[in-house]
Amino acid sequence: MRPAVRIPDSVLDDVRGSARSPAVARLRRGAVTVLAVIVVLGAVGLLGVRSATVYTAGGGYELTLTYPRVARAGLDVPWDLTVRKAGGFTEPVVIVVESEYFDMFETQGWTPEPSAETSDASRTYMTVDPPPGDILTLGFDAYIQPSSQLGAPGAVSISERGVDVVTLEFTTWLVP
Repeated sequence: MRPAVRIPDSVLDDVRGSARSPAVARLRRGAVTVLAVIVVLGAVGLLGVRSATVYTAGGGYELTLTYPRVARAGLDVPWDLTVRKAGGFTEPVVIVVESEYFDMFETQGWTPEPSAETSDASRTYMTVDPPPGDILTLGFDAYIQPSSQLGAPGAVSISERGVDVVTLEFTTWLVP
């Protein structure tokens, strides 16, 4: 006579459970927590562009810059410079920027367009016609290049007769 064959209640009855050591469980719990934190940060917008505004004054000028403090590749970013000069502008304004800083951007252009532009090994000199009144606003329409992985420090200055009379420094950080 043949022995009785036990018929399983489920197809999973003979599948062995995995060994669950406390260390593996803690590691799994930690990984899930980190992933959940990243998802929540992204969902509330904390992993997107963070802009900052910096200010300085000197040489009769006041500079205010809104720039991307933290950004990610492929995203549009703000870069808006406001130059204020008490009494107004009587001659063209020479705005000097660090060329290397702008290597991380894909540009759509400057607003207003400079009337003249030149550069040396490290800086770009943009001449902007004097606006009416005592405020000049220069906007840079751009986004971070998809290939950019690192941020960079930058500086913007106002130059008169080849001498920087006021300089504003800032840094943009890029995150993956």
